[in-house]
Amino acid sequence: MSTGAQEHKSAGNPAPNAAGNRRAHKLTRIPQLEAVFIEKSGGQKSAEEFPAEAGVGRSAMRECPTGCMPPGGRTLCGRKSSTELFRLTRDISAAAFFFLLLPFTAASPGRAAGFDKNSAGTTSAQFLKLSAGARGVALGEAFSAASDDATALDWNPAGMIKIKKRSVVLMHSPYLASTYLDFFSFAEKAGEVGAWGMSLKYMNYGKITETNTAGQETGDFTPYEACVNVGFATYVTGFNKEPEERFVLGATGKLVRSELRASDSTVSSDIGLLSPYMFENRFQLALSAQNIMGTLRYDQEEYPLPLIIRFGSVTRVNDYFLATADIAAPRDNSPFLAMGGEFRAGLGKSADIALRSGFNTRAVSDLRGLHNLTFGGGFRYGLYSLDYSFSPFGDLGSVHRISASINL
Repeated sequence: MSTGAQEHKSAGNPAPNAAGNRRAHKLTRIPQLEAVFIEKSGGQKSAEEFPAEAGVGRSAMRECPTGCMPPGGRTLCGRKSSTELFRLTRDISAAAFFFLLLPFTAASPGRAAGFDKNSAGTTSAQFLKLSAGARGVALGEAFSAASDDATALDWNPAGMIKIKKRSVVLMHSPYLASTYLDFFSFAEKAGEVGAWGMSLKYMNYGKITETNTAGQETGDFTPYEACVNVGFATYVTGFNKEPEERFVLGATGKLVRSELRASDSTVSSDIGLLSPYMFENRFQLALSAQNIMGTLRYDQEEYPLPLIIRFGSVTRVNDYFLATADIAAPRDNSPFLAMGGEFRAGLGKSADIALRSGFNTRAVSDLRGLHNLTFGGGFRYGLYSLDYSFSPFGDLGSVHRISASINL
């Protein structure tokens, strides 16, 4: 190689050649070394241009048949390294694990209730089926894998692992027929161990006038139902791996109180699982089971809580768009599909806006008019976020949710 070519190479510029058939390219930086290779007109790549004193000779490149792979790096010729093949195998294995686990989860206690339309009216505490958080609802209620703030306590407790430091969420929703739903949750990181949190869901059914057998008013009462959750999320595999390469387990214990004409209380639990991130950290799977035990007594009859099994996914298509999908199987109704999408655009360094929409197939034939579609949006400035969702229910009316959150 000529002295002039060496000078150009050391400066990171293409080396000149009178014939025009040889060029030097600057590829990448590794510690104390700029790897430079020579691409010849025949498409061959040479290893001689790696400085021998840095230990990067042809002998160090035997992982790639063309001899163009720096140690521990990606092959320069486009072939996948053993590390990349391992990650691809891991991603496929994790996805297969979730698909294999799903049938066993569906066969959990409560299967006798049917998981079909004929089972409607066989469970208690229906407010537990109402979703919390405007963002998740606006995505068609497909949020079990995407939940990344304190609302994860109501979707999939394993999602609390995504909280950076602390998260607080408040939600208010004027519901149908003069009822309303409130939700509060708090969660925080617990060091390298995982995260923990607590939440309160409260459903008020409005004032109801009480009458006697003659139709005379004897007073009024305000029925309500409430649920208090305390939960955690922790890594359960791969403690020698990066956090995004581990499985995550989450669980909650909950106290459910029903104050209708009579009152009763019970305890229950949720459990959730998150897979490692897959396909360049763009895809993740989730599996959760909510209200897995507990009964409430009404008029000498006991009714189980509404067990809900969710299998979901989240896909980060690019830096601006997120796609979610859930398959949900409630104990007292038919399974349904939910899907949603979120578009997010920046407004400067510390603010952004989001537009969301989704749909689900739950009870799709039971209502007339516009239903099973959801819409919403959000605004974030620094640590503060405000989200809104709109859910039409055909002839019954519409439901609005407003959430405010702080995520440290």
